Amino acid sequence: MQTVIVAGGRGERMRPWSDSLPKPMIPVFGKPLLEHQLEWLRRNAVREVIMCLGYKAEVVQSHFGDGSRWGLRVDYHVETEPRGTAGCVRDVWPRVRGDALVLYGDVFVDISLEDLLASHAHGGGAATLVLAETDHPYDSDLVRTEGGFVTGFYRARPGQPCGTLACAAAWVVSGRLIDLVPAQGPSDFGRDIFPRALERGLRLAGFQTTDVIADLGTPQRLEAFVKSRGGLPS
Repeated sequence: MQTVIVAGGRGERMRPWSDSLPKPMIPVFGKPLLEHQLEWLRRNAVREVIMCLGYKAEVVQSHFGDGSRWGLRVDYHVETEPRGTAGCVRDVWPRVRGDALVLYGDVFVDISLEDLLASHAHGGGAATLVLAETDHPYDSDLVRTEGGFVTGFYRARPGQPCGTLACAAAWVVSGRLIDLVPAQGPSDFGRDIFPRALERGLRLAGFQTTDVIADLGTPQRLEAFVKSRGGLPS
């Protein structure tokens, strides 16, 4: 299973840390967040990774090189214009054989990839989305589910009731889903492509987990996560 890591954003919410580093290179427990992802992939027998980069791409490329230090083959795609989380994956899709695992670069993940891939194979959907309870529903892509499949997406609004089950920024996608991504302009999986898939009658399986998968996209979340695991912010 090849993995595509989406790591090209400017990281505005992580300023001032992201002024000098791309967001996925901010240290967590003494090493870049992206390095934790590569180590997790290596433990789960992944050997090929494509990183979609943009802002300060050279920092990432200089650190990881060809990936051999981590027992991986790492290739790169550097955007010339913003394509969004889905657009950049479409751009590298010709390099992908079969389905692929997609990760966002600001996520700390330690789930069972074996279980996720088994769920994807069993569900037979155009994609399988990792779902987890969130403590920040007002800036998350929330989901409704039924019978193990995702039936809808929504955003929480102040003063209105909402759930806490959210997309966890990791999914296994097939070519059937990527075919829905426009060839030009920016597009986002959670806001654009997944809802479009449901409109077209494609099935999206849900893989709900209580294992560790944490969005570290703001300084507050990063510091809270590190402290919760007995460490101190780097």
